[in-house]
Amino acid sequence: MKNLKKYFKKIKEITTSSNIFMFLGVLLIFFIAFRPPTDPDMGWHLADGEYLMSHHLQVATHDIFSYTMPNFPLIMHEWLTDIAMFAIQKYAGLLTLSIIFAMITAGAFFLAAFGVRARKEYKIIAAILGMIASIPILGVRPQILSLLGLALVIFIIFRFRENTQTRLIYALPPFFLLWANVHGGFFAGLAFIGLFLGLETGKLVVAFILQKIKKWPKLVLAGGRIARNSLELSSVKKLAAIYFISIAATFINPYGWRIYVEIFTTIFDSYAKANIGEWLPVTVANPMSFQFIIYLALLGILLLMSLRNVDYTYLTMAAIFLYLGFESWRNMPVFLIISTPLWVTIVESLVGTELLKLVQKKWFLIIVLAAVAVTANQQVQATAPIANSIDKLAEVGNYPLGAVRYLKANPIEGNMFNEYNWGGFLIWQYPEKKVFIDGRMPSWRIGSQRIFEEFNDAMSFNDGWDKTFAKYDVKFALVYDNPLNQAMFVSIGWKKDYGDGLAAVYENTGAGS
Repeated sequence: MKNLKKYFKKIKEITTSSNIFMFLGVLLIFFIAFRPPTDPDMGWHLADGEYLMSHHLQVATHDIFSYTMPNFPLIMHEWLTDIAMFAIQKYAGLLTLSIIFAMITAGAFFLAAFGVRARKEYKIIAAILGMIASIPILGVRPQILSLLGLALVIFIIFRFRENTQTRLIYALPPFFLLWANVHGGFFAGLAFIGLFLGLETGKLVVAFILQKIKKWPKLVLAGGRIARNSLELSSVKKLAAIYFISIAATFINPYGWRIYVEIFTTIFDSYAKANIGEWLPVTVANPMSFQFIIYLALLGILLLMSLRNVDYTYLTMAAIFLYLGFESWRNMPVFLIISTPLWVTIVESLVGTELLKLVQKKWFLIIVLAAVAVTANQQVQATAPIANSIDKLAEVGNYPLGAVRYLKANPIEGNMFNEYNWGGFLIWQYPEKKVFIDGRMPSWRIGSQRIFEEFNDAMSFNDGWDKTFAKYDVKFALVYDNPLNQAMFVSIGWKKDYGDGLAAVYENTGAGS
């Protein structure tokens, strides 16, 4: 009886320690994801939401914020997200927006990790590792919702592999219908399922062929192993049918099939990929890449040490998405979500029992608690002041709030030229003027007109750069306050009306030749 009591006491202690570790892990992940609302595109998302609310949720069909491309066939593929962001910001403030997006981000990594059958301690470690690697791309941005969507797809697919009778799989079509109205990243979810189906079908075909070759027993055995790790043909057909229904569901949106025009235009836009930092390839030369390359090197080494326990279908899928991620940093978060289940396998294989022993140690839990406290203190101090003050937000985000206030007090008639990175902020904070360009427009093209390319040529001061201003009848420019800009604008007879070290306002006096 005494031994039995000791056994139950030990079980209770282990369970308590495990629950404390889980709770602290959840807090740590949340505070890592807790970021200030300084994303350059946040402003136009809020303005989109305000427009939709004031127009009874009727989406725009042509551009509403720029004077350079007013006839461009606009696609608000994030229209539901923009409404939600605007409503939250209006009624609860930017700090609440930061909290909600931190919860969404944490939820994405949790879902991706919890799709795998393993102890919850392993899953929490995997989620933490994925979150740390994702720090450069975290923030208040609609892309985060697509990470959550992809994580849910991963969760459902893993559950389906374990139990092909699960009803979760039937949630995919309505979920994709919603996702197609929340963010264009739904295409990543479709790509994930399509690739999974392709690999599972391929495995069935290979296994069937190998089993027919009876002359080589080893090949027959290999075919049997492949078949055991694959879905049955009936399950593949079932998933394929649900997949095609899910694709059809994505056409139920305000723009119908045209939403795919927006997606493919962005995916295959080589000029934008070569000229926008977030769209550049992942290379050692890019400072944003250092953290990820360390993450990838560690993942690769540990995968080699635990290959026997890895799901090869999933490993192949992760490798393909890794390739896409290297092509553009913008795609890398997709790989980070997809690689999270691999970390669960690695943690379980290499440090599983030792980790469980550590979790039971009070000193280990104290260290985790200290990590949570330090992270929470740093993130709250960094985020709360920015979210509660437009001045602080502009200061940290390097946005031209001083210049905007000057222009509101001293209006200049006519069209404005502005920096690309400031377009979203200006749409939000300076609605009195339509912008020259903003973060929605790098892939926009009408015939030979490509506004992002024209902007880059003008700001690079290439031959004939000043003709861009004449073409669009620009009366003043809101650009960075630096010696080069000053020299070039003065050279064409413009005068400097304002400068604060960050932003400068140059006015076209008509004195230039």
